[in-house]
Amino acid sequence: MVPIHGEPALTHAVRNLLDSGSVDQVVIVTHPNRSAACTAALRTVRDTRLHLSSRGADLDWSALAAEVCGDAEIVLIHEPARAFTPVTVIDAVVQEARRGAPVVVPVQPVTDTVKAIGSAGVVAGTHDRATLRSTQAPCGFRAAVLRELPGTDPLGVAIARGLPVHTVAGDARGMRLSTAFDRAMMSALLAEEKT
Repeated sequence: MVPIHGEPALTHAVRNLLDSGSVDQVVIVTHPNRSAACTAALRTVRDTRLHLSSRGADLDWSALAAEVCGDAEIVLIHEPARAFTPVTVIDAVVQEARRGAPVVVPVQPVTDTVKAIGSAGVVAGTHDRATLRSTQAPCGFRAAVLRELPGTDPLGVAIARGLPVHTVAGDARGMRLSTAFDRAMMSALLAEEKT
C-alpha cells in the first residue's frame, strides 16, 4: 500500500475503474490478512459498486468468477500496481469484449532492443520488436470464458489454450509501479500533467 501521488496505488486504480463509466462493480480480492489494509486504503472511495472479498488473491479465477461475478457478461482483472491506467484504456478493453472478444489485453509497443540469451549467457539473437508488445491491465474476459480458465493466471491459460486474445492500445500511464524508480517516474509525469 505504498502511497503514490498522495494516496495508495489501490485507491487510484479503483477510482479509475469506477470513473470509467464502463464498470458496474469493482470487487477487490485480497488475502484475509490484507483486508484491513485494503479497507483503510479505500476509506476515501465511497461507492456502492465497490466490494471486498477476503477469499485470497491466489484463488482460482474461474471459481471466483462463478462466485462473485453474478450475471456479469464481462469481467476485468486489474492490478493495483497499474494504478494510473487511464479510463480510455479501461473503456477500450470493455468495448472490445462487448464486440465479442473472448479475452482482451491492453498492449504497448516494445521500444527496447530485446536479445535472446543462450544457456551460456551469450547473446543468441535479436527479437524483431515490430512484433513484440508489453502487456498491461486490466485484462478483459467474457465471463463465460473466464469461468473455464482454471488457475491464478487466466491470461496465460487462455494463450496456452489457443484462445484468441485481442489487443487494444495501452498507455504509458498504465506502467507497472514495482520499484521506487517507477513510482518517482509516475509522480513526475502526473505533476507535469497538472501544470
